[in-house]
Amino acid sequence: MEPINEILARRLLERYFQGETSLIEEKQLSTFFCNAQLPNDLLPYRTLFRFFQNEAAIMPLDSAIQRMNRPRRNLLRLWAPLCAAASILLFFALFYPSKQDFVYIKDGQRIHNQEEAVQLAQQQLAQISIRMQRANAMVDKLEQVTNYTETIHKYILK
Repeated sequence: MEPINEILARRLLERYFQGETSLIEEKQLSTFFCNAQLPNDLLPYRTLFRFFQNEAAIMPLDSAIQRMNRPRRNLLRLWAPLCAAASILLFFALFYPSKQDFVYIKDGQRIHNQEEAVQLAQQQLAQISIRMQRANAMVDKLEQVTNYTETIHKYILK
């Protein structure tokens, strides 16, 4: 990787803020702004690029990827038992024969209407289903981010 001059650095900086630079060009910019003598108008960018270097040194990319994978596992660990428990409770609430009349409690009051209880259970299951879909969407997004970071990590190490 060859060093760059001030003119090329200014061009690359414009492209950098438009998101059009490659990883190699970004590394050249970082090296230039952290090591070169800079005119006064470019000095604020030194702080920015030094911050990025310090952050990269504090948190290597491997640990960042591990931290992104952790919420996915925790999310799946949380939802699976909750859904299983809700299914079991619903099964026993709806189908387990009772010697007493059917009773459920809503807002602290005993209610004996089985149809209303079934409707309430269906609404709660629908809410659980929506939350599961959202959780699955979040897991998919986390997997995409993990794939992107793994790809970026491969290019950084080369």
